[in-house]
Amino acid sequence: MSGRESYIKQARNALAENDPKKALKILKPLKKILNSSSAPDVHLLQIFADVYLENGQLQNAYPLLEKACELDLDGKKGGSDKFFTLGQVIGGQDGLNMLIQGIQNISAISGDNLDQEEAEKSVEGLLAMIEIWMTDLCMDPNAEEQCEELIQKAMEISDQKAAEVWSTLGSIRISQQRYQEASEAFAQSWNFFELKKQEIKNDLSFDESISHEKYIQLLQPLLSLMKMCIELGLYDVSLKIANEIRDIDEDNLEAHYLEGFTHYMVCKLEMFKKQNLEADINVNNVFEFNQHFQELPLNINDEDIADSVYEARISLSMASKLGETCELADEIVQELIAGTNELLKELGGPLPIQELMQIKRDEIDANQDELDLESELVAD
Repeated sequence: MSGRESYIKQARNALAENDPKKALKILKPLKKILNSSSAPDVHLLQIFADVYLENGQLQNAYPLLEKACELDLDGKKGGSDKFFTLGQVIGGQDGLNMLIQGIQNISAISGDNLDQEEAEKSVEGLLAMIEIWMTDLCMDPNAEEQCEELIQKAMEISDQKAAEVWSTLGSIRISQQRYQEASEAFAQSWNFFELKKQEIKNDLSFDESISHEKYIQLLQPLLSLMKMCIELGLYDVSLKIANEIRDIDEDNLEAHYLEGFTHYMVCKLEMFKKQNLEADINVNNVFEFNQHFQELPLNINDEDIADSVYEARISLSMASKLGETCELADEIVQELIAGTNELLKELGGPLPIQELMQIKRDEIDANQDELDLESELVAD
């Protein structure tokens, strides 16, 4: 691997960790090449564009993406990622056309027999098209029909085994108010995420660096699934996802916030049930509960919710501490920190730092015990 390729790979890993600032620092030695080259490298153009986008610098990313697509119209030099990215940036019908170009390039290069990577890329493009139909073009009379056609095609290509496809299906079903089907789709998505994570774990013995990169790539899809599960009141699944995310990135601010928010919603739901004994909250009516949960008073001294209150405070206190080291200029970080502080006020405030540190040490000890046990079982 050349020095340039190494920098690009490291930057990709930083992006997967949701750290574009780190990616920019990694790429700094290559910026002079980018600006001075009369025949720019397509891969270099694309990584800089991706980093700029994640860092909120659309004005810097857009011309690089356009240039990369112009230099590689058939996708034979650098694949279809740039077409997918530019399509998502442009949005609307022009964005769809760009995504279609990327998908067609994959088919033209591979023919009818797509390998796993090519199939995954094609599915990625199809899901990006669905996102445009559900946002920019949602008022188009053909939007629902197009989403159904695209999701079925994605299911077919992935043999109904792709976690992201099931997650997108769930999102479509929510928009159609078919909540039970959405719940079932999210359960399937979580099941395939677990299987995928286990496959990556099994591959660690063959290539640790590649497997770690695949782990990191699970982060954003898992966070998206976690948010939709919370929206649908699937709190048990949401908390399971939180545990998996911690295995991948134990210092993920958004994951700690979402985990704390899930425990908080468990408390609110329990309080609602105590005040409305005959109420039956399920996936078909949880949206009504979501609209009014802030109005429910939270008695943090109620023994029935004591464990959930404490778990919420742990997660949110962790999020609060992580927020102290984050880039405060980032709007998403600001929103997460503000939300964390609001919830902590209602839950009795953050835990003392000494208590947090002890909890962290206990988690490390428990994880080490688990690893030791796994090693013993393998040895036997």
